Amino acid sequence: MMKILITGATSGIGYNLAKELIKRRHIVYITVHHNKEIKLVRRKLKKDNILKNVYVFKMDITNKKDLSLIDDLDIDVLVNQAGIGIGGSILDIDIKDIRNNFETNFFSTLELTKKFIDKKKKEDKKGKVLITSSLAGLMPIPFLGSYCSTKSALITMGICLDKELKKSNSKVRIKMILPGAYKTGFNQLMVESFAKSIDNSEYFLYSDDLVMEQRRFFNVIESLDLSSIVFQMIDAIESNNNKLFYKAPLSQKIFTKLYMLLFK
Repeated sequence: MMKILITGATSGIGYNLAKELIKRRHIVYITVHHNKEIKLVRRKLKKDNILKNVYVFKMDITNKKDLSLIDDLDIDVLVNQAGIGIGGSILDIDIKDIRNNFETNFFSTLELTKKFIDKKKKEDKKGKVLITSSLAGLMPIPFLGSYCSTKSALITMGICLDKELKKSNSKVRIKMILPGAYKTGFNQLMVESFAKSIDNSEYFLYSDDLVMEQRRFFNVIESLDLSSIVFQMIDAIESNNNKLFYKAPLSQKIFTKLYMLLFK
């Protein structure tokens, strides 16, 4: 039995991971972005007949006070799942929105990770950190450049952090999670924000065609079954191997590898 904290677990991959971990008799801390989401998650847990070994509370990872909650928790594994997406051309998105994208996806994730590692060092205990990036960090998608850039930065940070921890006396290990496109509604929100931004673009014509192209892309590529990435994450949590990267689904993993070979 392990004690596991998952950020951004209101729905999608984070919530489904939490469900499976609870079934496997782990203790899970589900954190949400807003207080109003606490009741929503508790209703979902009740509906799924999951009433034991789970705690739900607000942890906005961009809020310093919320981040300090980890100081008083005894956890073995930190799962960095929280993140936001922004659609639109890098040319059109306001720079403050790109900064906000990095603040949430990269800097806040790094800050929480450092707090967890520091805590484990003081306690002289083992621990694991799962950093959820994306296959989009390896295969950038036009008009999702801000989001893809944050995920690329997480990959680089995770690789360096893993190597540094292994050269130190830390007992914490890093696991990089790279999901492909899943039908959770997350990608659709980015497409809709792209659609709104391109209406006022100074750079692109035929906006309807560009938006429809992106909608078709996700309709074709998205996977409906979250279990492929969820069970990769469970393996990362429970196994004692030295594997760093966990990617799914298989079809998108292969496509990304071919893309990198062709365009490197």
